[in-house]
Amino acid sequence: MHDTPESVTPIDEDQAVAFLLDLVRALHLAYLPANVVEPLMKGAAQGLGLRMELFTLQSFVATELTSGRQRRVDIERVPFNPHWNLRRTSGVLLVARAVAAGQLRLPEARAELERVVHQRAAWPEGLVFIAYGVYGAAVAARVGGAWRELAAAGLIGVMAGAIHFGTLRSMRMDLQKSFLAAFLGTLMAFGLSLLMPPFDLARALFGGATLLVPAMVVTLGAEELVSESVEAGMSRLTYGLLRFLLLGVGITAAARLWTLFLPLPAHLQASPLPEPVVLALVALGGIALTVCMGGRQRELPWIVGAVLLAFGTQELTKLLFGGRGSPLLASFVLGLAGLLYARLPGRTATTIIMPGLLQLAPGFLGTQVIVALLSPQAPSSGDRFFDVLLVAAQLILGLVFASAIVQPRARLGEARA
Repeated sequence: MHDTPESVTPIDEDQAVAFLLDLVRALHLAYLPANVVEPLMKGAAQGLGLRMELFTLQSFVATELTSGRQRRVDIERVPFNPHWNLRRTSGVLLVARAVAAGQLRLPEARAELERVVHQRAAWPEGLVFIAYGVYGAAVAARVGGAWRELAAAGLIGVMAGAIHFGTLRSMRMDLQKSFLAAFLGTLMAFGLSLLMPPFDLARALFGGATLLVPAMVVTLGAEELVSESVEAGMSRLTYGLLRFLLLGVGITAAARLWTLFLPLPAHLQASPLPEPVVLALVALGGIALTVCMGGRQRELPWIVGAVLLAFGTQELTKLLFGGRGSPLLASFVLGLAGLLYARLPGRTATTIIMPGLLQLAPGFLGTQVIVALLSPQAPSSGDRFFDVLLVAAQLILGLVFASAIVQPRARLGEARA
């Protein structure tokens, strides 16, 4: 039985509020959009005998809790640089749902949340750096690179992983690491052009720095907008576009520095690898992504399957429709798979949807726009930049349609929780 609001004592209420604020912070850092966090938090509050109204932005959360006739408002700043960690995300989601269902009371919920948030990393840090390089090489192949692009992207990826994990200890370094990754990655790509035969700089750079490209931030902001979390969506979208801008600043600064000593490398259009080779490399990238995103060993085959499903569906839509295919249809299939997976005991849809969306998010389009600015002869990039937003909108609509088909009863139950 859930406690009724009238049965909550002032001391219990203070402890409950402190727990709920910690829970919303953990959900925010798990890279969940506001339209997902809000029903989870309302359900958790109801499980503790409280009624909650919640307002979240990229770095701000305000809660209004009602207990009987008493109301209280709490405001808290939260870090604005969430980090992919599937193990932690799954754990935090399960805690929120268990509290909402009355399976965990406050002391047990507090202890479990502390355990989940402070658990050790699933993989050694050195292995994560290598995984960044392997995944970067796989992404370079996925976007049309050949062996030279793969080699360059792998080296840049190791450097990007070192930058990313080296700045995690500071909650103020998210924007700076986007600049650093672009600046150092571009200089590394230029340097490799002196040691290697000519290669496609855009594909190598995007592959290496792909996990620091804010395409998923833009996609999540678009999801919040279409889900009527307008304030949260606008702030996240603005933040994502600012990170894209800093990537551009980093690339441009590296190019200007390079031209003080040497001319810019000649641009080369890569020839894609054979499709079976690309498919094998994408699967290898899924294994590396499991390590990069902090997934557990038992989740490895599911993550690899999600990566292959997203990639394969998108490639199939390219054959059917031409051009870039249909991101909407690809995300719809991915959403169906993720929501069906979540029906298994102790599983969450994010394990499937997050890795899959990384294969579909429009990061390479944005990187092409930025790299094109280095060439005075480059055509206007306005159309391509609009394509970035258009692809993000299609991805979200695909997930929305999948949720409407698979999860209507689950959403109703979530609201009741």
